[in-house]
Amino acid sequence: MPLRGFVAWFLAGVLLAGVAGCGLMESSAPAQSGGTLERKVIKVGTLGLVDSAPLHLAMENGYFAAEGLDVQLTTGAKGSANVDNVLGGTLDFGLTSYPPALMPQVKGVANIKIVADAVQTTENLILCVVSKNSPIKKPGDLAEKKIAVSSKRGISELTLNAQLKMMSVDHKKIEYISMEIASMPSALERGDVAAAVIAEPHLTAATKAGLVKLMDPFSGPTADFPWSGWIAKKEFTDANPNVVAAFKRALNKGVADTASRDRVGEVLMKHVRIDSATYQLMTMPVFPTSVDPVRLQRVADLMLDQGEIDKPIDMRTMML
Repeated sequence: MPLRGFVAWFLAGVLLAGVAGCGLMESSAPAQSGGTLERKVIKVGTLGLVDSAPLHLAMENGYFAAEGLDVQLTTGAKGSANVDNVLGGTLDFGLTSYPPALMPQVKGVANIKIVADAVQTTENLILCVVSKNSPIKKPGDLAEKKIAVSSKRGISELTLNAQLKMMSVDHKKIEYISMEIASMPSALERGDVAAAVIAEPHLTAATKAGLVKLMDPFSGPTADFPWSGWIAKKEFTDANPNVVAAFKRALNKGVADTASRDRVGEVLMKHVRIDSATYQLMTMPVFPTSVDPVRLQRVADLMLDQGEIDKPIDMRTMML
């Protein structure tokens, strides 16, 4: 082959390879660390609570984008709604308290995996509160009353019952009313309920408005309790292992950023719509950096003890 023809043939080959390479790059989404992502777009359901801070930090600081992930975010009214949407397939990842996620697992109607632990409680992070002029002055006064909780048979109800049981208060005579946390102060003001279990950041806003602490459901034997976590269906985690790994890496970077209280405050003011004064006063939780099955076993054991589930569950079976 003449030299001129060889050069033309060689350059054409290089150009073809380059075009083919570009096409391959466009058709796949390489993760920052690990294998190629099975998909780029993920549907994520969060909550309007302090629990969401690491996710918002990770999104605003570009950690998900750096992993090649495009997060489509929605905010659930409560954790059980996010669980329903994960099971129904409209969410890939959902933030929820743990009991709603354990119930379908125990019943055998779904196989759920805990992708990441979100929040561990601290003192005064979640409180049972009453109106300033309420006749209820002590926990024993709650018998036969209505109490607002975010989810029926949820983690607030479980821990409050555990506390009342130790005080010899018959919690079986209490009527729990499910509603959004943001709606609880007005329900107390109207007298629809006698007490409410409210979590941060809504708790600080509620106490500023005049509600007062009656008791801390997350103290004593239920102190430092696993409050919420990120879940996905096993079918999703099996089919998208690189996406799950990328999600966890990005979220963990957001968790690391929570070391700065000011950065947490910024995203909560923006996304949860709290004011600066509330952020300055609010109690902060622990944002765990790993999933500990021993810690999460406390939730399953409490559910079994109170008859919410009819058989034991080993939380290690829900780990990735």
